[in-house]
Amino acid sequence: MIQLEHISAGYGGPLVVQDVSLDLKAGEVLVLLGPNGCGKSTLLKVIAGLQPPAGGQVLVDGQPAARLTRRQLAQKVTYLPQSRSVPNITAYRMVLHGRFPYLSYPRRYRPEDHAAARRALEQADAWELARLPVQTLSGGQRQKVYLAMALAQDTQTILMDEPTTYLDIQHQLDLLAFSQALAREGRAVVLVLHDLCLALRFAHRGAVMEEGRLLQTGTPEELFSSGILAETFRTPLNRIRTEGGWRYYYD
Repeated sequence: MIQLEHISAGYGGPLVVQDVSLDLKAGEVLVLLGPNGCGKSTLLKVIAGLQPPAGGQVLVDGQPAARLTRRQLAQKVTYLPQSRSVPNITAYRMVLHGRFPYLSYPRRYRPEDHAAARRALEQADAWELARLPVQTLSGGQRQKVYLAMALAQDTQTILMDEPTTYLDIQHQLDLLAFSQALAREGRAVVLVLHDLCLALRFAHRGAVMEEGRLLQTGTPEELFSSGILAETFRTPLNRIRTEGGWRYYYD
């Protein structure tokens, strides 16, 4: 369980995140929503320990995150940034990087690390990519490998910043359905998404931000009914009921 208590953060100038309090719940896909530059990505970095808060604190299982070492925090929280370098290594070696928080120096992979890497690749439907260089993979294939690396890290909280970027619609749907599957395993999954329609379709709960502040949290039904999304994004939003539930669209 991760709790954000009155988090503020910035990069030396005006605060990018201001007084945000939010709980990340096990068994839930939480989507951070808001216009570009509203602080969503910065908030993820604060949770992951990559950006120190200017105020407030992050609690991890009731303990201040500031008291945890980077290694201890990495055993509890996985962070997938929006942009990543593409190293000249195989997909399997890339996934093994997810085991770094559990290794002492010098890093020597144990049988359990190799087992975790294979299990993660299989779970991400990427085992057939294991021996291929990451640089030769398509965007969708690379995303599967990065997701497998996150799974190999074996944490209860997974943060993903714009994970659907550059993916075709089928890969987007697959990734978001997989996020729901991870939540059903009891993990807390936090996504930054710009596509409101996909976010409302797959999220259990959304958090709407604007200019660094948290405006409202709630279920997709609550956010849609309140009108906060149309107001914040200045875009009319509508929906239609289908056999699979509500489908949202821009009006």
